[in-house]
Amino acid sequence: MPVKPVDLNKLRSAHSNLYETVVAISKRARQIHEEERYELEEKLLPYKEMIRNPASESESDRIFPEQIAISLEFEVREKASHKAVAEYLKEKYNYTLEKSVETKPVQPDDEDETDGD
Repeated sequence: MPVKPVDLNKLRSAHSNLYETVVAISKRARQIHEEERYELEEKLLPYKEMIRNPASESESDRIFPEQIAISLEFEVREKASHKAVAEYLKEKYNYTLEKSVETKPVQPDDEDETDGD
């Protein structure tokens, strides 16, 4: 598998924090991978059913050429991480960070406390 270098300055151009950009791209890559995995499982489902519940003994050991073709089609596709980086560079998606509410710890006031005397 060839290595595709990514220009970090291009990634940094939209947002100043490179780490956040990489995290956003990795989350998008995970989404793409999940979509492709779901699609692959849907296409292979009929063949899994034939293997689990064979009509005859010979069918249980049979390898389906269609099943192999589907698997090979998915194997030669562009990787999800490469797609996510390309989509980000083409500005097909963007991300925004949610600002978390900062809570300050409550510090007891020494003046208000009573000793019980």
